[in-house]
Amino acid sequence: MLIRSAIPEDAEFIGAIRVAAWQVAYRGVMPDAYLASLDQGANLDSLRTALRAETPPFTLRVAEIEGQPVAFSILGKPRYEADPSTAELWALNVHPKHWRRGSGQQLVKQALLDAKDQKSASVELWCIQGNIAAQRLYEACGVHPSGEIRTTSSLTGHPLQELAYRYAL
Repeated sequence: MLIRSAIPEDAEFIGAIRVAAWQVAYRGVMPDAYLASLDQGANLDSLRTALRAETPPFTLRVAEIEGQPVAFSILGKPRYEADPSTAELWALNVHPKHWRRGSGQQLVKQALLDAKDQKSASVELWCIQGNIAAQRLYEACGVHPSGEIRTTSSLTGHPLQELAYRYAL
């Protein structure tokens, strides 16, 4: 398995991985109609533009097996009010055909290394309650729940509970 920086040509793979992962991981957690409406091509032009930027607004890593992207992670500045020395793991998506094969764990470890290299003091993430596999993965990587919970409906239009996880660097 190879962990590498994403390139603009990875955009379609990233879109397909995100949709496949969400449709399996969030079944029964998010509304079925919302999951069925997910579009693999959504926002790919803006993703390509960001990846072409001299200084992208995030660090996007891809896990590749035999030349094929199977998972990705996005690390960036927090999208909520937080200490400026904090980095946020915005996303971690693994194609369901590759679950429990180590790519998620490798991407979390790489994100922690990237945050440390960027001089962050900690990494935070928000995990949708009910995504037990993701919760177990984060905890196996040493990223633990902080006890903070929030409710958001910005993704689906329906309330979702999110659990905060933190890792001190």
